[in-house]
Amino acid sequence: MTIATLEAKLKKSGVTVEVLADLKILRGTAGMTHLPKKVVRPKTVKDVQAIQKAAHQEGVALWVAPNASGNGLLAPEVNSEPVLVDLSSMRAVISIDPNHATALVESGVSHADLRAALKAKGYNMWVDSGRNDAESIMGSIWDRSFGYTSYSDNLMMQCGLEVITADGKQVRTGMGAFPKGDCWQLFKLGFGPYVDGSFTQSGLGIPTKVGLWISPAPPAYRPFAFRIDDEATLSVAVEIMRDLRINMVVPNTIVVIDGESEKTLLGGTPAAWNIYGGIYGLPKNVELIWGMLNGIVGKLGSAARLENLTDAKEGPAAARAGLMKGHAIAEWPQYEKSVGSRYLRLVFAMPIEGASALKFAKRTKEVVKAAGCGVVVEQGTSWRALLSEVLISYDEGQAQRALDCGKALISEWATQGIGVVRADPAFRKAAMATYSDAGYNKLQALLTSAIGSTDVSRQAA
Repeated sequence: MTIATLEAKLKKSGVTVEVLADLKILRGTAGMTHLPKKVVRPKTVKDVQAIQKAAHQEGVALWVAPNASGNGLLAPEVNSEPVLVDLSSMRAVISIDPNHATALVESGVSHADLRAALKAKGYNMWVDSGRNDAESIMGSIWDRSFGYTSYSDNLMMQCGLEVITADGKQVRTGMGAFPKGDCWQLFKLGFGPYVDGSFTQSGLGIPTKVGLWISPAPPAYRPFAFRIDDEATLSVAVEIMRDLRINMVVPNTIVVIDGESEKTLLGGTPAAWNIYGGIYGLPKNVELIWGMLNGIVGKLGSAARLENLTDAKEGPAAARAGLMKGHAIAEWPQYEKSVGSRYLRLVFAMPIEGASALKFAKRTKEVVKAAGCGVVVEQGTSWRALLSEVLISYDEGQAQRALDCGKALISEWATQGIGVVRADPAFRKAAMATYSDAGYNKLQALLTSAIGSTDVSRQAA
């Protein structure tokens, strides 16, 4: 097995193996022993098929990056040097259906690319880019990340998938498997086992196309913030927000963040605790719910105040207002620059309970600071759970501190029933090891073996 042999074989197929010069695409792999030094950048599905077949035949492991931002990076821990497949060149917005509010895109398409395509056609639709407009849509789906709008659940909004398995076979899921259908981006399930989810956070195939639902701009939108000065009031407010979220009164990702984390992430002078949400819908409905929120803040007492972010022009308030309507923000690139892109991400799932949210944020910050690292904790509602994102930043040459700290958090919170649901590659093996159900692990191993992937991370875990 040699990469040189793979390179010669791919050359005959018109695919060039290059030296990987820009290592930013590998962010989140700190401490991993075998990193790719070579990269291939396919332009077509046929290129991806050739790469999969050749790598499988030669026994060369593949890492996959949906685009140059590196989000959704598939980077299994392997025993030899892998080759990176960078899908950045596959960035066609294949189709947009304004009547059904759907799109079909290639893997390298970023949120910015889709936003530009919508604008060029005059479609008034939102794209939930999370904090980073440069990230690929496929990567956000692949990693099961959340954004901030009412369409924030990236995997939930995915509809239709095309992947190339290790033997070079093209697989279209859901209604894409029906030869003459036109519902590939309209109905997720097709007939038979639902398999789309099995390809996410896994090495079971290389994605080449993905369909998604996009949000028409609502008639009215009012972003808001609760500014809270004490912990007891925060605990009560979180549980009120849970009920509003579950009942879809506030339909977007409701964010809970302490002032120190907010200042690190977005700047400004936030309150001790900050809760962000958005009201969407008909103007009269928005006014009705706004009145409800005013009633809530009155019951919370003097330690809380309600802020309308609609007219915010700058700073974190404007950034939060933009995020909740799917806009990119300048503050995120500034954060990345401030830490030199030296940060690692973990996301934990827990109940939407005030005391639990408070305990998690305080204890996590305590552990990370004790390790000598920087930390941001941002918690956001999914459908029924609170997803607690932890960003651990570290100084040059101090990656091991961040790694040890992150693994300690994984272990500590696992003993309390709080599990990792999203993680940078450096932490995936440790996170997977906490999922100890024998049947679950056997099924994962069987899927990997049956589909012929070179992803050995699950077996190693």
